[in-house]
Amino acid sequence: MANDLRRFIDGVKRQTGDLLEIDKPVKPHEFEVTALLKQLEDKQRYPMVLFRQPTDMYGQPSRFPLLSNVYSTRERCAVMLGVDPSTPNYAVSQAFARKAERKIAPVRISSDAAPVHENVWRGKDADIGKLPIVKHFAMDMGPVLTMAHIMKPASDDFYNVSFAKTFYKWAPQEMVVSLHTQHMVRLLKEGEARNEPIPIVNVLGAHPAFYLGSLAKNPWGANDYETLGSFLDEPLRLAPSVTWGDKFMVPADAEIIIEGEIPPAQRDVCDPFGEVARLYQAQCLRPLFQVKAVTFRNDAIVQDIFSGFRDSFPLGAIPKEGTLETVMRVQFPNLHQMHVPDSSCGVYAVYVSLKNPQPEQILEIGRVAFETFHVLQCVVVVDAEIDVFDEKQVFWSIHTYSNFVKSFHTRGNWPGGRGVKHDGPQSGFATTNWGGKIVIDATRPNDFAFGLRSDIPAEVMARIRLSDFLRAGTGE
Repeated sequence: MANDLRRFIDGVKRQTGDLLEIDKPVKPHEFEVTALLKQLEDKQRYPMVLFRQPTDMYGQPSRFPLLSNVYSTRERCAVMLGVDPSTPNYAVSQAFARKAERKIAPVRISSDAAPVHENVWRGKDADIGKLPIVKHFAMDMGPVLTMAHIMKPASDDFYNVSFAKTFYKWAPQEMVVSLHTQHMVRLLKEGEARNEPIPIVNVLGAHPAFYLGSLAKNPWGANDYETLGSFLDEPLRLAPSVTWGDKFMVPADAEIIIEGEIPPAQRDVCDPFGEVARLYQAQCLRPLFQVKAVTFRNDAIVQDIFSGFRDSFPLGAIPKEGTLETVMRVQFPNLHQMHVPDSSCGVYAVYVSLKNPQPEQILEIGRVAFETFHVLQCVVVVDAEIDVFDEKQVFWSIHTYSNFVKSFHTRGNWPGGRGVKHDGPQSGFATTNWGGKIVIDATRPNDFAFGLRSDIPAEVMARIRLSDFLRAGTGE
């Protein structure tokens, strides 16, 4: 049995039990899905939600259930990466780092054996309007598919898998695609330089680790299919596409695949869209996505990301934590843990804890972090005794240990700062007013007498249990 989406859903039911199934009809393209998800989040409830009866773009009952809020807890992200969900914090980051470094070669199977080819719509039958497509926010240009895409160069045999948005254009075979990752933009430019249609595939459902693996920071020329195998802990099974045959191999165990082509030098209006920072991206022109085929499994499930809410934050945070773990561990052997908090939308800040921090390390850690991820704007360095996953402890450390004159290091010439080309709306983020970076030294001062944190002996805390001292029916 392949490590696919159904297997993951069954695992969540067993290990965390936080799957909410909604049987009443919902209209995804009329904000009803995101309205329900926001109400859950307002109540601080973060279940994975399976909408059993969504409508399609024609207002008719869709044959495809819709799954969202998959990534909204680190416990579920732990399950994705094979980590005990009772230890979901830095263990998840370390698992990402290990999997991103390992490669497992894919295997090829025949189209007849591929679950994703159990149903095939071609030509005029490839009507994406039959899918449940979510319109997320009030000012969004329209309903949008939010999952990963696949591209490859014409003259080489490696595949790039990256998140991108495809907006439905109220036409059966036409969308507009927002490509903004470095490698996909390069593949687009190379294809347009040849003045040839550029193959592109949208994967609308897969094991969630597949999508986490697509966020690994691979160099140009790396085959992302090998990385995805590592994240799935087994070779990714590939089958020939129905449009291009074995010239373009597709994930055989995906739920739904849209095969299409980008016509060279043709653009159409794209955005606004409420991106991960909960800001609207400005309207712009993006390439067309002309649908050639839709293939899907029996009882296929469409996946969606609730952008700008808890569902999207781990998709930014965990890859940054894992990548920085790999980059920094060699340079800073006293590194303890790192966390990219929800308060920064999983994008803009990282908290770093060190064992026995040295003064000269603080700015160097900031430099390495900003060079690795230009979009980062703030690095806070704390002692190892501070839990970077508890933001109250981090801010206690800032307010208690930091000297507000000496401990705040701002620069305009770090990577991504003022005067340096940095990530902006072309990389999928709406913000354009970044003018600099900050590193905050929130470690305990060690150059003069400074009080120690008050605490209760660990031995006593381990021995004394509140429940043993409460009357029956009044405590835990």
